[in-house]
Amino acid sequence: MTTKKNYLKFSALLGFEHLIAPYLITLIYRVGIVVIVAGGTLSSINNGGAGGSIGRALLGIGGTLLALLLWRVMSELWIVVFSIFQRLGDIRDQLVIRNNASKKVMKNNDG
Repeated sequence: MTTKKNYLKFSALLGFEHLIAPYLITLIYRVGIVVIVAGGTLSSINNGGAGGSIGRALLGIGGTLLALLLWRVMSELWIVVFSIFQRLGDIRDQLVIRNNASKKVMKNNDG
């Protein structure tokens, strides 16, 4: 099990025991929200402005909300994939500890 302090060490970045992708995905997600909202706002203004209709502006808002939802789901899926990798590493570490403990018990029973 790792602590948050291990992420601050440069040596932790050289190995692949600690993944930085979930943090990058979160950053990309937040930037994506800004881009989607800005694009949706501009789309709604352009479609609902002069010569446009309220229906087109509402359609732009609806499209923006749908894009935000899909962006969130996609980002969560990527985070889940990396979380599975980290959980498997934790399980591996626990199995090593359990195997070492059982070997010590068996050794004490034999000796």
